[in-house]
Formats: sequence, C-alpha cells, structure tokens
Amino acid sequence: MTAISIIQCTMMAVIVLFFTVCVNNFSVYSIIYGIFLMFIFSKITFGEQKKKGSSGPCRKIAQFLYAILFSISFIHQLIAERGSMAISKAAMANAELPFCHIAIPQVLVPLAITKSIVFPARISGHYAAVASMLCIWFIFTLTIGRGWCSWVCFYGGWETGFSSIAKKKRINLLPKNRELREFQFGFFAFIVLASLGSLAAIYCDWFCPFKLVTEYIPMDSALGIISGIIFIGLFIGLVVVMPFLTKRRTQCSTLCPFGAFASLTDGISMFRIKIDTDKCKGCMKCASACSFGAIDISTIRENRGRPEITCAKCGDCIGACPQKAIAYDFRFTKKCPRPQAETGAAKFIQNFLDPALLFRFSAFTFYAIMSSTFSVQSIELIVQWIGNLF
Repeated sequence: MTAISIIQCTMMAVIVLFFTVCVNNFSVYSIIYGIFLMFIFSKITFGEQKKKGSSGPCRKIAQFLYAILFSISFIHQLIAERGSMAISKAAMANAELPFCHIAIPQVLVPLAITKSIVFPARISGHYAAVASMLCIWFIFTLTIGRGWCSWVCFYGGWETGFSSIAKKKRINLLPKNRELREFQFGFFAFIVLASLGSLAAIYCDWFCPFKLVTEYIPMDSALGIISGIIFIGLFIGLVVVMPFLTKRRTQCSTLCPFGAFASLTDGISMFRIKIDTDKCKGCMKCASACSFGAIDISTIRENRGRPEITCAKCGDCIGACPQKAIAYDFRFTKKCPRPQAETGAAKFIQNFLDPALLFRFSAFTFYAIMSSTFSVQSIELIVQWIGNLF
C-alpha cells in the first residue's frame, strides 16, 4: 500500500502543480499553497494507511482554512468591483451576482418550467457563472456526491471549524436526528416551491447565513434591515453557536437546501459508506461522531448496513468505529461484490482501485482545484496587509 500512496501523492502533485502553481503563474504564494496542499494530502494518505478514518483532523483544518481564505478573497473582489459587500442595483440589473452551488436547487425547477434563470447571475463569462457552476455540480454529483459538503464546500468549512473547537458536545442531538432530517427536507420543499412561485432565489434572499461573509442586501430600508438581522442571527446561531455546542454541522444538516438536494441526488454517485452488520457491536460511537446526523440509533439496531440519506461521506464514523465495521465502497458493488485478488499485479490493481483511496483522491482533487485561486489570492492579500503594517 505504501507504493500506492506514493503513486497517489505523485498524481496529486501533478494536479496541484497545474491547477495551483501554473494557473497562478508560478507565484511565490501559489508555491506556498501548493506545498500546503501536498502536506495535507500526504498526511491524509499515509495516515489512512496506518489507521483507517484518521483523515478527519487534516480534512477539517483544510476545509476551515479554505472557508476563511475564500471569504477574504471573495470580499476583496466585491469591494474592488463595487466598493462594498452590499449588492448594488447595477449588479442586480446587469445580472452580475456570483452564482454559488446553494442556488442550484432553487433555480432548476423554475428553469425547467419558465426556461429562464431566476438568479441574477451571468450564464457565462464570469468566475462564478451559472454554466460553470452547473458543470461543476454535475461532475461532483456523479463522483463524490454529497461528499462535496464535507470535503469541498467553502461555506461548510465555517461550521467544521467551529464544531471542532470544543472537546465535548454540550447538546446531544442524536435522539432528534430523524426529526431534524424531516425538517430539512420539509424546508427544502418549501424553498423550491417558494422560489418557483416568486421566481426568485428565496433562500439566498432571506435565509442564507453566509451573507455575513460574502455579499448582502443593502441595509438602507426596512426590508434590508430585517434581512440583515436574519442573516446575522442565522450565522451566529447555526454556523457558530450550535456547531460549537453540538459538535455537528447544524446549518448543513437542518437548513441548507443544497445539502438536502445533494442527499437526494447522491444515489447516482460512485461512492457510498457501508456498515458491516456482522462486525458491528452496536456501541453507537459512529452515531455520536457523525457531523451530519446520518446515523441513528435505529440505523444500527435495525442492521441497515448503511448511514441514512444525509450521509456526507466525511469518514468520521470510520475513525470512530472500534470494530472497523464501516468503510467506503463503490455504490455498484452493493449487488455485485468485488472478487478478491490473491497475488501479483491483480492484487496491486485491486488495491489501487480501493474505493476509500479513490474517494479521498477524488474529493481532495475537487478541494485542491476549487480552493487554489481564492486561497492564493488571499495569502497574497494577507502578506500585503502585514507588510503595510510594518
């Protein structure tokens, strides 16, 4: 397996060299960030070789850092373009708002019925255009599925960071997992129908807590003030306080419409998490470790052999299981188990195509590509700010 880890690290180095260093013109900051990416990926790869499920801390650090760096770069670009984080009337009129993945489930149904995009963003020719985001969504839906939420999402990184601060959870939401999932899908249905009825991205207009670290409606009117209070309250409550108290991604698993949408489309992705019911002793450590409330008491007691639909494939349950009963698997092997090779080249190829290795490589590839431009820009900005202080 050491040889396979070296091969994977070499392949990742090529990806990082192109998408991080070359794309950013071999700048010093791109090289620094490239080294960071390779350090994290190497820690994950070789760490998993020693202990299954040990990648959690590195994944959380990387995603939290990306959330911070993304926000710094994004806010800087907004101020450079508009002079403010506030959404200007000109940006709305010219459809120049950046289109993010959270808006996707809100625009698809109106698009299918009205043949128009209800979000004021450019179809193409912009760094966050509708066409490019839909293309990215389609690719990761077929590959890592909802793994996007736990490995790549720059918004979810905020919750990952705050949920990792406390050593112990103050509030145990495990008994309420099913109710919280039902609320999330109910809220998702409301958002989709409301977006269709109003021909607007309702979640983005009224419920997205990440407006606080991206862009927001100007607070120069009663509606603007009300929406601003809602955004601030949701960010503090669901992104900061509740993750800290519960050690869970509360906004992601209760309010985010994209999380619910990704859960519904995850069935066509290549990878899944499986639970070996023969090895499982029912200790419930996996359920306690799950950041998305995707493992219930009934999941284990009824020997379902898999997490619930909201599983984001973070792998925390794998590291928490003392019986090593949980693992990544290919979704198509559910009915067609893979034959085990004995020796030689066949065994090497089978180990190379191990679903856990391929999933982590795929997820980190998305992370590296999506984070590179924003993170390099932010590192440069931070260095400039520090330089200006002295």
